Amino acid sequence: MTRMTRLSFLLRREWLSLIFGGVLLMLVLSALFGKLGPRDLIALQSHRAALEQRRDQLAADNAEFRTRIQNLRSNDLYKFTDDSNTDRDKPSH
Repeated sequence: MTRMTRLSFLLRREWLSLIFGGVLLMLVLSALFGKLGPRDLIALQSHRAALEQRRDQLAADNAEFRTRIQNLRSNDLYKFTDDSNTDRDKPSH
């Protein structure tokens, strides 16, 4: 039997397995390197960590602002009590 005959016989006998193996290989490559694959997942996780850090910082800033607003509303040391000092002529910012 020649090499070509053996190859032809093998292909006729195993064609379904070869097609299945090719399709499986393409699915694996697509999962690894395609969109929404592990590379994108890692990038999204790092972006998520940065966003969570930013969210936590904004929440802390917000809590500080709320405290300052509460002090302005309730603490007389933060309020302007001198009505004789007129700031009407100064531009407001």
